[in-house]
Amino acid sequence: MYNLYKLVLLIAVIIQSPDFSHAECNRQQTSFGMVCKCTANSCDYLTEPPVKGAKSWIAISSSKNGLRFSETAGTFGSTDLITIEDYHEPRTNNAANSKNFIADAIMVDNKRSLGYFFGLEQGSVFNIPQQQSDSSASITVDRSVTYQKIIGFGGALTGSVSYLLNKLDPKLQDHLYKSYFHNDGIGYNILRTSIGGCDFDLEPWAYNEMPQNDVQLSNFTKLDNRDLLKIEQIRKIKSVGALEDLKIMAAAWSPPPWMKSNNDWTGYSHLRTEYYHTWAEYHMKYLQLMHNENITIWAISTGNEPLNGVIGWFFVRFMSLGWTPASQAIYLNDHLGPLLKQSQFKNVLIFGNDDQRYSYPEWYQKMNATKPDVLKYLDGFAVHWYWDEMFGPELIDQAMRSFPNKLLLNTESCVGDKPWETHGPELGSWERAEQYIRAYLQDLQHNFNGWIDWNLMLNEQGGPNYVNNNVDAPIVVNTANYSEFYKQPMFYGIGHFSKFIRPDSKRIKVSVNSLQNTVDAVGFLRPDDTIALIILNSAPIPQDITINDSVRGSCTVNVPSRSIHTMLYK
Repeated sequence: MYNLYKLVLLIAVIIQSPDFSHAECNRQQTSFGMVCKCTANSCDYLTEPPVKGAKSWIAISSSKNGLRFSETAGTFGSTDLITIEDYHEPRTNNAANSKNFIADAIMVDNKRSLGYFFGLEQGSVFNIPQQQSDSSASITVDRSVTYQKIIGFGGALTGSVSYLLNKLDPKLQDHLYKSYFHNDGIGYNILRTSIGGCDFDLEPWAYNEMPQNDVQLSNFTKLDNRDLLKIEQIRKIKSVGALEDLKIMAAAWSPPPWMKSNNDWTGYSHLRTEYYHTWAEYHMKYLQLMHNENITIWAISTGNEPLNGVIGWFFVRFMSLGWTPASQAIYLNDHLGPLLKQSQFKNVLIFGNDDQRYSYPEWYQKMNATKPDVLKYLDGFAVHWYWDEMFGPELIDQAMRSFPNKLLLNTESCVGDKPWETHGPELGSWERAEQYIRAYLQDLQHNFNGWIDWNLMLNEQGGPNYVNNNVDAPIVVNTANYSEFYKQPMFYGIGHFSKFIRPDSKRIKVSVNSLQNTVDAVGFLRPDDTIALIILNSAPIPQDITINDSVRGSCTVNVPSRSIHTMLYK
């Protein structure tokens, strides 16, 4: 029966999938850098190149200057220096002057970063002379030492994303789905969505807003049209992306206001204790209604960013629900946990916290002190990245040592949220891509099992949403015509991980010796016995990097300045 299902899915994909063009990146210059333009008729993809021999390797490269998934081949054991050539803009290229591409309309403002205020370009503050001579580094790969296994990578289908998708030509929609979820795209296999509304919706909303004080949730009997639209889009993601197993994670931002202490969508709040069980039942109703539409939810969380309603209320203006570790322990232990695990949805995973690094490990320690067995209901820990530059990964390490055998996911990330940053896209910014790359490297080096980014796509201003909470996204749509979207450097930076580190890959030991830490790397052994080694050169000069593998020997590669590379070999 399972094989029959796979055959039917394959036929459906062949029939429904459009005839995609495997064009190269259509480069467009912007005030901040360069993007790749996609239209209904053309979008760039990469079928993973095969590794042709035991000593052979393939490097896929992207750079600040404009490489986008370019390919270079070499062999271990060779004494020759292999140079990965950087991209150089042809003199005849006038993409920036195209009448259909108005970069100034997409540049939100001139406030770029804290570094900008000090006259520094973010991400390039090194005491290395700006010269053409090369530096050198070495990377040692020991595949005999293994660490965590990867679940996957993904992004969020928010109300804002769903709204924008619905305005695109179906062929252009399919290009976005394929760009993210197909193996020829960047191979996402996880999708996060909200139960009710979130901050990236056109208005705050929840199920069963009326009647108030309705513990039976008598009006929560069918899915909202906004969720029905998302379901149509999820089905297209699965068909265009040729995905048999799309892992969907759902999280609630806020219940209807009548369940809350402040009777409002936002602000300082907590769940009224008489509605603890009602709120748990609310989640069960959502799971059931999605199941009725043949949409399987893989995981839920205990609620998005619980500290927004406790300490973040004075600057957070969007939907939230405040929890303390003690109150959430009672809710999870006495209501949500047993209700879910004793239901037909007992295999749905529960992730805890869904908030920032700075709450680790204390959040779980206090939960455990309140209800000593409560963490048995948590299958994993969910972390958001927003203050990672100020709070180190050691906090996560402490939590994992105290409470081992939990999955660990980053479940939300975007840039442009800080007061000192552009609140919206910096279209074409390599600096923002490098923020992502550094964060992915660090989290993976600290035993994360995967990463879920925030909005799959936003408009030129970084919205729309009901509180003008504008941020950046890996793909930005041109709403002047809705006929094209732009893949940012962030998209390719993420793709160097998500495309090549396949589910069930195991991290292997990688050691880096680098001048002033300008080279960083992480490596994985994939289920097909291919090594995927991701290397970042953040220096403003090219570098010779010697890779020493415990099985294949060594090779030396010259990589361009400000570049990322995924090296594949057996």
